[in-house]
Amino acid sequence: MANNSEYLIDPSTTICQEFENISISSTTEKFVDGYQNPVAWQKKFKVCGNLSKDVLFDNLDMKAITQDQYGMEHDTLPEFIKWKLFGYNIVICYEYIAKGNANKALNIIDEIENILSSIGNKDPFLKSIKIALNHITFSMKGYLLELCSIKNMVLEHFIMPNNMNNANKAGLFGIQSLFFYEYGLPCAQIAKDSALKALSLNENEAEWYFLMARVLTYWQRTCGNYFECSEQEIKASEMAVKIGNKDHHKLHLIHIYHRMSKNMNKNKNAKNEILEKALKLLIEVIDSTKDYLLLKNCLLSLAKIAQNKDYNNDVIIILEQLIDVLEYSDNGYVHGAIGNYYLFNKRDYVKANFHLKKAYDVKSFGCSIDYIYTFFKINPETAPVEQMLVDLLKTFPHPVHQEKLLSQIVSYLILTKNDLIRALEYIPMLLNIKNVTCVYSLMTHRTKFSNYTKDVKLIDVLSEELSLALSSTKLSTDDKKKVTEVIKILEPYKLYVSNLMKNNEHIFRNNVINESKVKTTQYNNETERKESWTHNNYKQAVKNKEEGNWRTLKPDSTPKTTVFMRSNQTQIKKPWYGNQDKL
Repeated sequence: MANNSEYLIDPSTTICQEFENISISSTTEKFVDGYQNPVAWQKKFKVCGNLSKDVLFDNLDMKAITQDQYGMEHDTLPEFIKWKLFGYNIVICYEYIAKGNANKALNIIDEIENILSSIGNKDPFLKSIKIALNHITFSMKGYLLELCSIKNMVLEHFIMPNNMNNANKAGLFGIQSLFFYEYGLPCAQIAKDSALKALSLNENEAEWYFLMARVLTYWQRTCGNYFECSEQEIKASEMAVKIGNKDHHKLHLIHIYHRMSKNMNKNKNAKNEILEKALKLLIEVIDSTKDYLLLKNCLLSLAKIAQNKDYNNDVIIILEQLIDVLEYSDNGYVHGAIGNYYLFNKRDYVKANFHLKKAYDVKSFGCSIDYIYTFFKINPETAPVEQMLVDLLKTFPHPVHQEKLLSQIVSYLILTKNDLIRALEYIPMLLNIKNVTCVYSLMTHRTKFSNYTKDVKLIDVLSEELSLALSSTKLSTDDKKKVTEVIKILEPYKLYVSNLMKNNEHIFRNNVINESKVKTTQYNNETERKESWTHNNYKQAVKNKEEGNWRTLKPDSTPKTTVFMRSNQTQIKKPWYGNQDKL
């Protein structure tokens, strides 16, 4: 393989020095300073406290899904599942430590040790970085033993970073990238930088290209045009497939190709060519595995490709065969994917309801909302939308989940039921959530429980509707008093949002920051009620026949190229563009 040193860190200098220059004094914290583990990383970067999602809930959830599907016998697990479980467990372990639950953290360490002991000749990737895996696991265990003052437990021997070979040093950075990826936007730059360092030390490892591609996809999805892909993202994913030829790497590349095709509507030949590549990879994965969770991801990708009319007939046959196989699964998340297909592709709301109920029962957040949506589609007049969404507030306590649910309740009551007074109960709860991700979601809100889909700035909708209500002659004195109380909460919140947007311009960009707002007026055809709100890039209401999955709504602006600029400019000589000679 050609040398990538033109684009990557020189592994003989910067990175090795990062390990070797660490000095451990008598004042350093045991198993933290000079070591590589999540506690040490948090002390170094100090970012994990600013969370945009429920990290512990998500990782416990994904771990449970994985174990339900593959079982608990680590010796029989595929290598990529052992790797996934290791990743989930180090995050869970750190979260328990951060929450002061050292006993639970030690139990997770025991589970990680079982994974490590199961690594054998059938696990070449994990075997190549086992020294790094041991260091992270046992240094974190040592930290916990010190924290709990446990003296009678022997700590296993492990090797320090400066004595490792490059493959294991790369492993330390790869695991660091895996860890920080779980913490979302606040840690995206660290996750990317860590993947870069892993690649610079071992450019022959497919997993490091995959981690790089994944974090770039996440960034583009969160802060860019969802259907545009960066050159780095594409090449990293293609390199992962070219080197490793692994199914989960192929599925990520399929996802990228589908997104690329969405931007090629004016070039039909190019669009068909990229979809042919995606379909070829999909068929390869389907033919090579009986893994229900991998096949579930194939179903999700095929369902998207099937929306392209040129491929509909061919893909539908494969889809139906795939669903016939997946229906035998007892995994609720697999049924969630089937329900997703019936809901958004076939518009068969009864079948969608049946399958999504199974995902609802295992507490899949997105599928739970889609499950409620099927009732609305079957009969919008009788569907208990408000009550079912309120019930989910008890199931999903994290602020990000709460915002999603409350914003749907509020927009449903105001824009569909025309009941602002009823919505007043929930608006203060919604405005009490002050999280940058939640604020962004409010500014790019997509209504779901309505007769047509539309994108609105929900804060502006609230401001407009409350002002109209205050001037109405039809409201009672008590209702006007309630409206006034909510306005008193809304006004300082709007100031908070304004300051937040100025301080996070790289996130909000032009799609929500624009002082010269365009006023858009829309009429609800059923109630003839005039609706008015400000929205920069207002998209026309989309009739049901064109409805899409509300969870795919993403920002419209391209992220700044400087968003991943490093504080230490000597780390990276030039931007990374993958291995040019191999592509």
